[in-house]
Amino acid sequence: MTHTLTRNQTVVAWDGSDPARAALDWSLARCNDGELTLVRILDRTVSSADYFAEESTTVHAREVLKDAADRVSAKYPDLTVHADLRSGDPVTELRALSETDTIVVVGTHRRRGSTLRYEWSMGARLAGSARGPIAIIPEGDSTHHAGVVVGVDGSAASNAAVGFAAKEADRTGQELHAIHAWQEPLVWRDTTEPDARFLQTLEKSHRRILDEALVTVARRYPALSIRPSLVRGAPQSALLDASRGAALLVVGDHGQKGISKLLLGSVSHSIVLNIQSPMVVIPAPRI
Repeated sequence: MTHTLTRNQTVVAWDGSDPARAALDWSLARCNDGELTLVRILDRTVSSADYFAEESTTVHAREVLKDAADRVSAKYPDLTVHADLRSGDPVTELRALSETDTIVVVGTHRRRGSTLRYEWSMGARLAGSARGPIAIIPEGDSTHHAGVVVGVDGSAASNAAVGFAAKEADRTGQELHAIHAWQEPLVWRDTTEPDARFLQTLEKSHRRILDEALVTVARRYPALSIRPSLVRGAPQSALLDASRGAALLVVGDHGQKGISKLLLGSVSHSIVLNIQSPMVVIPAPRI
């Protein structure tokens, strides 16, 4: 099963901040018809004893949210815009809105300095437990970005990501840059150089993974320009390097069980922590 949106259904986490505006701008540029829901979540994870203050805040938040939704609706008449005010934990509430046919979009500050401050960012937490695609949009800059980059590893989550990325690239008339990174087995690292013939065989097997992942999308989108790249090295580095000039980076997340399901896989998480361009995380298809 691949994550392809049957209708244009978008949920944008909204609070009026610069990252939220970046998320909304990206969503509107991506699609200005279908349905868009602006969601304002009042974080009630820390309770207040002042009931009247909470009530006043809620009324004000509802008015501000409705005003924002009305402005978007007036500018984009083909778009059905909803305003949804909720109270609770932001990640829990947004997760409840996540479905395979709905893309949830959250903004984030452009990464500066240590990544430790972003370790438990809303985008990272949400993408690790969502049922559908999660877009994480950093505050914009004036640099021109082009192309859709997707990570390929042969897994079900990766195949879903390739399908999503190919559809986005075809829809926008951009090149699809598919990257598969590989490394020699851990047993040889920092010890001795592996046999050259074995490395050639290993490289061929990884080339096959990349080629097979692109067969279906090449057939489905015959006009799509596809650039496959086989990179020897860490996937995090390869994808981050390619994404710096890209309009979009798409990665698949393999999914976890138990408490680990709140976390992204190591590759996806590392990229989120160092995000420079818009990124969409596709969860592993549900069986």
